[in-house]
Amino acid sequence: MAFLVTYKPLAQLEASAAYEWYSQAHIGMQDAFLEELERTSDFLARDPHLYPCVEDDVRRANLNRFPYSLFYVIEADTVSVLSCFHQHRDPMSRDDLLKP
Repeated sequence: MAFLVTYKPLAQLEASAAYEWYSQAHIGMQDAFLEELERTSDFLARDPHLYPCVEDDVRRANLNRFPYSLFYVIEADTVSVLSCFHQHRDPMSRDDLLKP
């Protein structure tokens, strides 16, 4: 059974901001970032239990090659991504972001 992966509004904003940052001419890695985001989302759709719980029911999937993590919860047949969190941000700042 494949799960439906949805991004909450905050996660959409964070992923969009990261994409825009990687779109800068001197970086030019926006396509690679998007591919990695899609690859990780595909893993979540196939087996969301693959990644560990980090707090209560919230799980974290780290992106490869990019310093971002997807924090998500599993709700029936849906994976809800709560945040696309930059790993160098203060971890304490994510506490309010991870409320389903």
